[in-house]
Amino acid sequence: MTIRTNGIREIILEAAREAFSSKSYGDVSMEDIAKIANVKKPLIYYYFPSKSELFKAAWDEAFHKLEDKVFGVSENDGKYVKKAKSLLRSYIDFLRNDRQSLRLIEREKNRFYSEQGSSWEHIKKEYDGFVNRVADVLSSEIDSNSAEYARAVTDIVGSSALLPDGQMSPDTVELIIIKSLAR
Repeated sequence: MTIRTNGIREIILEAAREAFSSKSYGDVSMEDIAKIANVKKPLIYYYFPSKSELFKAAWDEAFHKLEDKVFGVSENDGKYVKKAKSLLRSYIDFLRNDRQSLRLIEREKNRFYSEQGSSWEHIKKEYDGFVNRVADVLSSEIDSNSAEYARAVTDIVGSSALLPDGQMSPDTVELIIIKSLAR
């Protein structure tokens, strides 16, 4: 029974990731998620007491995938340039291979900086921590404010995920960031 229960929860989470990555939080209903997951709406509420809790769970999963990909290699790397380039390449790789997760993360970024509430505060804190970690990796390579540069890097990569496919390739994003780092 536990395996089946976990499977249903994962199906609901996957449906939520799909819905929240394609439409804004306000435009997604629990009914939309139920249709995608092919389950009844009350079943979603069995696992997630509210839409905000479901969004938080979907966002957390997408965000932790991003963190694992971006920081998995670079934190163990000793040379600064190699470390910075590794981090950026991992971030671009994530953009190439998991656009859905990155779209989910980026689509609601403005919301969690403007709205109050425990779910949004948690998400804002997680994202700010990510940007600070990017800044820490880049700080040895940049003479100027690394936090500002890290915010710009995360905004460039994140914004490109929201563009229609083909409008800006991950290769172009990588080239822009690597060239600016080399200055």
